[in-house]
Amino acid sequence: MFYNIDMTEKFAKITPFIRPHYLEIEGYVSAGMLEAKDESKIFLNANENPYPLPGLEGYERYPEPQPPKLLDGMAKLYGTSPENIAITRGADEAITHVIRVFCEPGEDGILINTPAFGVYKVYADVVPVKNIIRVPLKKENGTFALDIAGIEAALNKKENRIKVIFLTNPNNPTGTLFPQEDLLAICKLAEGKAMVVIDETYIEFTDQPSMVARLGEFPHVVILRTFSKSYALAGMRVGCFISGVPELIQLLRTKVMETYPIPRGSVEAALKILEPAGLKWAREKMAFLNTERERVAAFFKTQNAVKHVYPSAANFLMVEMDRPAEFQKFASENKIILRDFSKAPGSEGCLRISIGTPEQNDLMMGLFKKFHSKAAA
Repeated sequence: MFYNIDMTEKFAKITPFIRPHYLEIEGYVSAGMLEAKDESKIFLNANENPYPLPGLEGYERYPEPQPPKLLDGMAKLYGTSPENIAITRGADEAITHVIRVFCEPGEDGILINTPAFGVYKVYADVVPVKNIIRVPLKKENGTFALDIAGIEAALNKKENRIKVIFLTNPNNPTGTLFPQEDLLAICKLAEGKAMVVIDETYIEFTDQPSMVARLGEFPHVVILRTFSKSYALAGMRVGCFISGVPELIQLLRTKVMETYPIPRGSVEAALKILEPAGLKWAREKMAFLNTERERVAAFFKTQNAVKHVYPSAANFLMVEMDRPAEFQKFASENKIILRDFSKAPGSEGCLRISIGTPEQNDLMMGLFKKFHSKAAA
């Protein structure tokens, strides 16, 4: 069975950005989409093996493609409606869908603000897009800022053929929290020109309101969210794509996504987090990680070998230091794994350091002092 999508006024505003291929093909409706899961019914429509290994009962059946209970819980959490959400395997999968739907292979381009999350380029290369336009973040007052004028200039160059602008807030790898007025300015200048994707992977670590609340004003804006970081479910791969245009969500669910994208175990874990006790636990741990981040930042600011600690609103720090690659190697030899960004444009000389438990952070800081005391000797 196949599925066609009706054209509405909001959907019509973004169809110029969607690859014609996705507008023309018929979407597939799987057995799981045709009938809601109900334990009182006998399902003989999906060619499932009815004999699970004892202890794994329930896993012999395909999971619901977009579980209504999880959609309802995520909609409540994010302040939107279930029809505005497509559940994905983490935010990473949502990124692949964005590029596939909006960028014609070999013709269109994306815009990223460097230093940027490396996956944007990787997935764009897979399509492949023709142009990856890099607009470097500006360094101002010891932190980073969006170059709005630079983004506008790049967007207005027809040869760039920019279809998607990626904004990460807070940014990865810098940890920068951008003012919402800057994000809104970019959304406004891109109207009628390109889609804007705001990746809010780390937004729960901040007090800044999500841009989800503004989606009604901007049909061309998409928000990405995930349970991986804030809710400690990286191993379960649960995220989502949020749009103010339900027809775009329908297109994703029926024409782009896998027929059964979210494993049952991932759904169960996400629902556990969405219980009041789960949310309370997660929010307490996020607040604690923020406190730890500031403690670790304060340590690095006292070290002579550190040139700069960039302000961060996420669960990591970007630290500019002497001999970053050598320290990263030394830490690895002592079973502490850090991320080296020292050769990347815009983050020269920097390591990105995730915030762990106090004990883990103390070990890492102790290794830093040991490494540089040996170097001084």
